[in-house]
Amino acid sequence: MTALADQVAFLLACDRLKAVTRTTFLHDGTRAENSAEHSWHLALMAVTLAEHAPPGTDVNHVIRLLLVHDLVEIHAGDLHFAAPPAEHASQAQAEDEAAHTLFGLLPEPQRADVHALHAEFVARATPEARFARALDALQPLLLTWGAGGMGCAEREPDLTATRVLALKEHALRDFPALWTLAQEVVAGAVEAGTLPA
Repeated sequence: MTALADQVAFLLACDRLKAVTRTTFLHDGTRAENSAEHSWHLALMAVTLAEHAPPGTDVNHVIRLLLVHDLVEIHAGDLHFAAPPAEHASQAQAEDEAAHTLFGLLPEPQRADVHALHAEFVARATPEARFARALDALQPLLLTWGAGGMGCAEREPDLTATRVLALKEHALRDFPALWTLAQEVVAGAVEAGTLPA
């Protein structure tokens, strides 16, 4: 196959991301979000919230990280952020295997470049990756409990405000405005009755 044919095969395989159902619902609560919608929304968040990234952050690189980060869910599926640690460990292994399978469709050196983007996101080793991970932590919180959000008590009855903040703090605490926003959203959800304290 030619490089172009390999690239087209990769793009067509990536179309399957639209069929990966996430555990997060749309803000209006009508249905589950899919992983392609999630990735688009995160890229839009990176553009919109760029002023909250550390000085010198390459926002275009953040967008590339966000567009690639969940492609592995085509093979590995989505896992709720509040799942037990053992499930997260198993998911990480499945995503690593999925990265080799999916990114292996691309020609070199593009294969290595896309694989490196995914690895960078997972490792949180750069300012861009840490900002991308912060947005990834914030987006489901905004959809679920942001003003007018429906909550998820029926789907996740064990979630409390304390637990949500404990699970989100690691990704958000280095971004003061975003961490404050997360705390305000959670407090508002408690007040609205969509999240127990």
